[in-house]
Amino acid sequence: MLERALKRERQAREQAENFLETKSRELYRASEDLKLKNAQIERRNEEIEKTNAALMNTQAQLVQSEKMASVGQLAAGVAHEINNPIGYITSNLGTLQSYTDVMRELITGYRQYSDSIRAGNADEPLYLKMQEIQAKEDIDFILDDVIELVNDSLSGSLRVKEIVQGLKSFSRVDSADYSEADLHSGIESTLKVLANEMKYSCEVKLDFGDLPQVSCNLARINQVFLNLLVNASQSFEQPGVVTVSTRCDATWVYLTVSDTGCGIPEDKLGSIFDPFFTTKPVGSGTGLGLSISFGIIEEHGGTLSVKSEVGSGSQFTIKLPIHQEQG
Repeated sequence: MLERALKRERQAREQAENFLETKSRELYRASEDLKLKNAQIERRNEEIEKTNAALMNTQAQLVQSEKMASVGQLAAGVAHEINNPIGYITSNLGTLQSYTDVMRELITGYRQYSDSIRAGNADEPLYLKMQEIQAKEDIDFILDDVIELVNDSLSGSLRVKEIVQGLKSFSRVDSADYSEADLHSGIESTLKVLANEMKYSCEVKLDFGDLPQVSCNLARINQVFLNLLVNASQSFEQPGVVTVSTRCDATWVYLTVSDTGCGIPEDKLGSIFDPFFTTKPVGSGTGLGLSISFGIIEEHGGTLSVKSEVGSGSQFTIKLPIHQEQG
């Protein structure tokens, strides 16, 4: 009896040892598998990070490419806008040069006449010649015209400066910095860049509310304004009206660009913000403008929405938070 009991105990112990050894091997294999899977996960995470970085870089390049494409489309119009003030500045300078010649001749003559008086031998013929020149050239008119020419030239040079500054704000590479910005100034600078693009196709009306400073990357928001306004100006078969309106509440600002153009068919509205989707003829657009605009507003924690009806025009509404959440 005792021998059988010992034998059973020995068999039970051997079974337990075998069980533990089996489980130990299984745990070891599971541990090795887990290490392998962790290594695979780490490699996949690295690949995902690299892919994400590449995608972000590609997105940044697409944003900049679209921005430059938009500016490129405006180049001819901007050149025309610059040539106008440069043209009359050049003309004004030519006129001022001729006035300068007259004034130099008169001043030189009157100095010589003054010297002759001090010498006790007044040069009356010279004085009569100066009077003749003064009457012939209409000095009173010249004095008045000089002021007007200078003011017009200063106005023209300021116009050129505004156009160039507006273009620089769109063509520079964006930083990621956010700052407190005046959205109305962004809209106005965009309209200055687009003046020639829009003046033949539509009338622009501004309905500005009282907006606070908004935390944003104004250069990127300006690109959204540019895309929406260019699209609006190209939506007309006959000259129409584009209205830009703004308002706000305690948390959000709302900016709406409405046009009285041809409108967008209902079956295409759902795709309007898709990359490379466009309702324009082939070669007339990249199909990236609205997609990039949507992404820019989304990055700012806002929304970009559209309402449209064929024959009645379209309305794009930007909703932006006044303050950005601190990350």
